[in-house]
Amino acid sequence: MAKRGTTRWIEIVLLTAGVVCLGICGWWYARMAIFERRANQDLDRMIQTRPAAAPPARAVPAPAARPSVRSGVLLGRLVIPRLHMRAVVREGAGDDTLDLALGHIPGTALPGERGNIGIAGHRDTLFRGLRGIAPHDVIQFQTPAGSYNYTVETTRVVEPEDVSVLKAGTDSELTLVTCYPFHFIGPAPDRFVVKARLITPESPAAPAPARVPAPRKVSFRIAVRRSHELIPGVVMGVVRTDPARQRLSGWLWIPRERRTIRLKNQAVRRPIVFRVSAKGPRHELVITSVSAKTVRGYVRLAGLRGRFLPVKIEQRPGDPIHRKLLVAAAGF
Repeated sequence: MAKRGTTRWIEIVLLTAGVVCLGICGWWYARMAIFERRANQDLDRMIQTRPAAAPPARAVPAPAARPSVRSGVLLGRLVIPRLHMRAVVREGAGDDTLDLALGHIPGTALPGERGNIGIAGHRDTLFRGLRGIAPHDVIQFQTPAGSYNYTVETTRVVEPEDVSVLKAGTDSELTLVTCYPFHFIGPAPDRFVVKARLITPESPAAPAPARVPAPRKVSFRIAVRRSHELIPGVVMGVVRTDPARQRLSGWLWIPRERRTIRLKNQAVRRPIVFRVSAKGPRHELVITSVSAKTVRGYVRLAGLRGRFLPVKIEQRPGDPIHRKLLVAAAGF
């Protein structure tokens, strides 16, 4: 009888402990979600007040005597379109910062400066998706001053003491750091490092050159299971292809509008009409060929009044473009 009573008490204690642990985890995730929502709202307000005619964001040399940035200050937002990952970045890499957001590693370059920007995050929360990152993925660092686009070059695993990954080189770089392995229980022994390079054009301060008309047609080539920025503010990802039927599945992502246009069994030569902003001109995306490894096509840019600029389209006898085109006017 006494043994049965003891067993009953053990069950009650374990059940209570489990409920308490679940409550703590739930409170922790809810706290992080609330902070993320508020921080994103604040950042969106700051970005909306940015001058509409602001020039493209460029990385410039860091000032010789840069004032220190107070820990916890909101710096911007990190976005990886293909992984559908989006998280705000605060200054600092301590637990008080990383429990709520990604952290900018003190001593590394700041957004907009030439050098190596170091960003840290927990592998089991905001940086959980990094396990699926791959070369050529696009990473966007959105700040109140401008948006900076990077392309992933390499990933590697290093020891925690290896700080050489944060060393500044001659180019503008972005380095993401999290613990590794991702599924390790307890303090992980290694660090997973993603190295990306700035792809936004850079140039020293100089008088603005004469405006050159934008190209009428922007061609692109995307590998399967990769993403690519087609034009500023529009990223396309390819999930899979069907070469026999000349179709593909993937997505278009428009960060400014926080809008994803799903491409399901999209056929070649069937234009997809989209806008970069709610009141902006309409553009056309046309897939020209699909293979097992790549997708080719072009974006036909619209004029200032939303009328498409004339583009000569190569046509062949029997090509579906001779027949009625189905226009997927998605997103508006």
